Amino acid sequence: MNGIYWQLCDDHKHMQKLLDVFENLLQQLGKRERDPATLTLILDALDYFSVYPDQWHHPVEDLVFERLLGKPIDIRDVVDTVLREHQAIAAATRRMNTLFYAVANDAAVEREKLFGAAREYIELQRQHLKKENEILLPLVAQYLSAADWEEIGLQLDEKESVHFHQGVKRIYEALLENLTEPTKVIAMPMAS
Repeated sequence: MNGIYWQLCDDHKHMQKLLDVFENLLQQLGKRERDPATLTLILDALDYFSVYPDQWHHPVEDLVFERLLGKPIDIRDVVDTVLREHQAIAAATRRMNTLFYAVANDAAVEREKLFGAAREYIELQRQHLKKENEILLPLVAQYLSAADWEEIGLQLDEKESVHFHQGVKRIYEALLENLTEPTKVIAMPMAS
């Protein structure tokens, strides 16, 4: 299987892990006694969700999933839905950033609005990943040929952003590793 495919699969595992960390951080934020770094870690997680998927992961998926449309399978509805969800997730991430940066700047944000929006965001992300993992990625593995992957690679080379190149990608991979390092965030006790 192609390296791009494996990178997408790894990205999904990392995003699922980061969603778990984000959820844990939200529980920590809701406590009276919490680590002062909790909000900073939430903002770091949102930075990752704001940049990495939108600048690298989703554009690659868009090319890969659109390639499925030329195959002898009836998958257009699912592909169209997933492509629209990429835009919805980007908008939801911007809303999350707005809310949490308001909190960081001591603006008044209703607790239920903040936590309700965060729960909806996590659910949107998880349902989206589930759809891709259970429906689209298996079809990609089954139907895309070496020639398809070569063409996708050429398209990616043409689309590589001046702002999001391999160096920036490595920065976000390091941020992910820092956030999901077991001794930092995941080891925090869960709220009851």
